[in-house]
Amino acid sequence: MDMIALLIITAIPTTAGVAQAISAQRNKDKEKIDERRMKKFHLDVRCAGDSKQAKELNGGRIVVKADRLWVGPPDVVQKGDYGYVAESFYIEYPDPERAPAPLGLVSQVWDDPPLLNWIYVDKDTMELKYGGKSASIAHHIGPWDWSQDEEQVVFDDMEAAFINAFYAVERLPGKWQLFFDWKGDQLAGYLPAKMNKVQVELHRNMVVTAEEAETAT
Repeated sequence: MDMIALLIITAIPTTAGVAQAISAQRNKDKEKIDERRMKKFHLDVRCAGDSKQAKELNGGRIVVKADRLWVGPPDVVQKGDYGYVAESFYIEYPDPERAPAPLGLVSQVWDDPPLLNWIYVDKDTMELKYGGKSASIAHHIGPWDWSQDEEQVVFDDMEAAFINAFYAVERLPGKWQLFFDWKGDQLAGYLPAKMNKVQVELHRNMVVTAEEAETAT
């Protein structure tokens, strides 16, 4: 047996061990990331600009109502007139037809009994909606993610023009509904041109649990 062959054979256990160690570390890192991604957060609106609409929307908090997502006021209360305040987190969307499994965005939409739904972009209307798997599976369900600084919520579908193209649309006076500008054309073809619409960002505002609040005091 030549020296090269001998070196290859003796290196196999070491190489396998390193590969196993790397794989184990990756699994641990993924578990840590997944654990962080599953922490609940509110969706808060950030909106640049000096227009009356931008000032009205900036600092608002997303609520869910009637299968859709809306912008509530900053001080919106749970289960008030505006809807249920979204409490969201990330988790893989279970669909064998989509591989690898995309990261989905889930929100609690009620608490008695507790009910979780998927947040998705309706492929026909570009509305942000919520529903069970049967309601969401035919639409744009992800991948959702956070920005590099983990502050913003982004929708990272490769077919979409941008990852951060959320719009608040005034469907009724003072009632702003959330849309996603899939084609990057300010929702042309989906909404009347004269309808008020403002580009917004969605920021994560972590939900403080009772246990965390106790620890902080």
